[in-house]
Amino acid sequence: MSIQPFQIDIPQAVLQDLKERLARTRWPDEVKGAGWDYGTNLDYLKGLVDYWQNKYDWRVQEAELNRFN
Repeated sequence: MSIQPFQIDIPQAVLQDLKERLARTRWPDEVKGAGWDYGTNLDYLKGLVDYWQNKYDWRVQEAELNRFN
């Protein structure tokens, strides 16, 4: 077994599909005043999904990882 070089190359269609699925997220109701007592705080989770959907630059990360040969 030997180490073989590879490139990370995520097809644009896969990234578009992810973005579309994140946009279709069905948000649950939240127990008022529960904070983190019953799982992830809904506002925090919405912010996280927004980050992955609209702000995270997949291509920058892909290029960064591909520079390691």
